[in-house]
Amino acid sequence: MTPARRMGPKGSEIWCSMLDAAEHILKERGYGELTSRSVAEQVGVKQRLVYYYFHTMDDLIVETFRRLAVREIERFEFALASENSLREVWRVFADTADTKLVSEFMALANRNGPLREEVASHIKASRQLQVSAIEKALEASGKRSALAANAALIFASAAALAVHREAALGIDCGHAEVIAAIEEFIETHEPKN
Repeated sequence: MTPARRMGPKGSEIWCSMLDAAEHILKERGYGELTSRSVAEQVGVKQRLVYYYFHTMDDLIVETFRRLAVREIERFEFALASENSLREVWRVFADTADTKLVSEFMALANRNGPLREEVASHIKASRQLQVSAIEKALEASGKRSALAANAALIFASAAALAVHREAALGIDCGHAEVIAAIEEFIETHEPKN
């Protein structure tokens, strides 16, 4: 029986710096440039050390995504706990969307089964929080909405992503109108105090 391979400690400073490096490379250079060599160079260590902390590059990619997913879930939990849950959900969509990183992870998820499972699990978990925040605001307003909470959520998240992607290309046609429609929906169901 082969003994288990010794691994570097999860959560250690070097482990976290490798996740930082992977995130940076994905954001700045794209998934095609994300290799153990590029991570090692970014961190300033030997390439083999990457495999001391992560069995495979797929493991590193999944852990990088998990860390980002935890941060996003925390933002949505904050939104749900807020008196202005609808505004907070929209703020997460509008202010924190990193479309480049989202695109890179989605492309990787098409090729990486464990990452695909993580992405799907994260979308389901975050969507439950988002829908809860929207339902909370709709219930508090006492007003009927033409959009179900799930539909409003998908429209808002898709709109935020499209606006960010297009703005990165210098396109703004229709953006002001879409944002105004979302803000009108928010104001209808969660008026400013």
